[in-house]
Amino acid sequence: MTELTTIVAAERAIDIKHPATEAPVGLRITLLPDSHPKVRAASRKALDDRLMGKGKLTASKMEQGRTDMLVASVGGWEWKGDLTFHGSKPDLTDEALRKVLKELPWISDQLEVELGNRAEFFRSPEGEDL
Repeated sequence: MTELTTIVAAERAIDIKHPATEAPVGLRITLLPDSHPKVRAASRKALDDRLMGKGKLTASKMEQGRTDMLVASVGGWEWKGDLTFHGSKPDLTDEALRKVLKELPWISDQLEVELGNRAEFFRSPEGEDL
């Protein structure tokens, strides 16, 4: 018998790929599922901010909200080989992640695609369903 409460989303690692060749660039990012407390808190804050804005949604507010959700959804990163960002391998901080996402929007795009693939958060690292 399968216990329903054992079917839970788990964090997962993805390899960031070159936008033209799709070859891994050497940056592995750990994504948190939407059920993670950090992600849920960011989601609630975004909704509260929208409700408090009384319909005054601007492009910059939308972009800020998108970035806030992406930052909340990243649980770790690993810089492999000789890959650097401005000459260093930065530790994961909200500030460092925001800088990478702002300068390299193609990474944000990949994170959004992977975060939208909800089923992958329910698979083991070997690709089997959890």
